[in-house]
Amino acid sequence: MDKGILLFIIIFVYLFRAIFLKTKKRDTKFLWVSFYIFCIPFEFGKALNTPKISDVAGTIQPIYIISLCIGLIVAVLPFARWKYIDYSFKINNWINCFCLLLIASVFNPYNVFPTGTWILAVFFLSNILLFKLLDSFLTRSAIINGLFDGLMLLAGAQFFLAICFPVLGLSIVTRLFHESAEIWATRLDTRSGAVGFFNHPGRLALFMVISASFYLSTYLYNFRKKTSLICLILCILIIFLTYSRTSYLALIITLSACYYINKNAHKNIFSLANILKFVVPTVLVLGYLIVYSPLSALFLQSDSSDQYDNRMVHWLMAFNIFNTSPYIGVGLNAHLAYISQHLGIVSQVTMDDFFSINPIHNIHLIVLSELGIVGVILWFSFLFGNLFKAKKQIKQGGNEILSLTLTGLFVAYIIYGLTGWAPFSTAILPLFLFITFFSIKYRNQ
Repeated sequence: MDKGILLFIIIFVYLFRAIFLKTKKRDTKFLWVSFYIFCIPFEFGKALNTPKISDVAGTIQPIYIISLCIGLIVAVLPFARWKYIDYSFKINNWINCFCLLLIASVFNPYNVFPTGTWILAVFFLSNILLFKLLDSFLTRSAIINGLFDGLMLLAGAQFFLAICFPVLGLSIVTRLFHESAEIWATRLDTRSGAVGFFNHPGRLALFMVISASFYLSTYLYNFRKKTSLICLILCILIIFLTYSRTSYLALIITLSACYYINKNAHKNIFSLANILKFVVPTVLVLGYLIVYSPLSALFLQSDSSDQYDNRMVHWLMAFNIFNTSPYIGVGLNAHLAYISQHLGIVSQVTMDDFFSINPIHNIHLIVLSELGIVGVILWFSFLFGNLFKAKKQIKQGGNEILSLTLTGLFVAYIIYGLTGWAPFSTAILPLFLFITFFSIKYRNQ
């Protein structure tokens, strides 16, 4: 389907919803957030340049685009309340830090393709600006309602598409939104899995894991409890139909961690008793899933050995890059560009071209490759520092839904990121930025 036509249909549906809600004298501002969330998987945008075949960067394609995010910035400008748009360096220190890393990457002598870094900068800053504008005229309630509504519509649509394929075998639905989706939906004839609005089953699965953590949070804090439970069940069913092994593990660990934090927020979660209460049941469930459940063949047979070997190749390549520039890396969104100009990094491990044109399948090693030791320290400090702060928020009884969702989001990133690069793709990263931005924003308030 032509993406221009698809975007027009989505806009028309949301305008109709806004008019309908207005006739019922209900607030419609949350639809701004819902629309943004709903459109993330489609990666709408108008390309401004055509990259050369040799142009590769990192997890974000080296193409300057007028993204939907930029279009939304223009659309919300008339509604923005400028006196409420503030910028506190203390509250936004994570944004400041990332901007400094972007600047450092541009001038990094090992960065052979600064264009990739500039494109990442435009992507990041446009999203942050949009969040700032939305925050100026939306309440916390509107933000949460919009997130709930957008993810709910996505869950319903993804479930319908997952029933069409792989359950009913209607492969036509896999190529409606992305040309390459049908290839990945069948995993090159090794195993079939749902892709929904995405171009890869893994991306759909990770998106649904994050959504599941949000709906578990709303359920636990009695926000639209019945609908939350239905959406949570839909998310789990969709993840099952993707047949993404890593996502199964991420789902179990993520939901277990969210439930555990929710029930033990007032206790020392690192006490031996509490750790055993969390670790033992989780390990038992994972052990049953991998070894004894009907899905064990998916983990122990299938193409699992080949996929393990593929990951090892990428990881060895990451360590080769690290040996070249251990402290500052080779620049944000530029590790593939560096590999393309230093093919010895690949030839030391394999002669397969796949590994020189696809991002390293481990986001933590991507950070190590692109930002070195400095970046890895900041990355894990950011993740675990915010996990501790989120737990403190839950203990204090403030901002619980977004804080618990942030916990699930970061745990999902940590686990899934060990074997894939989807968390840093443009189909997932906007959701990460959105939840992170508003969770930290309301925590500081």
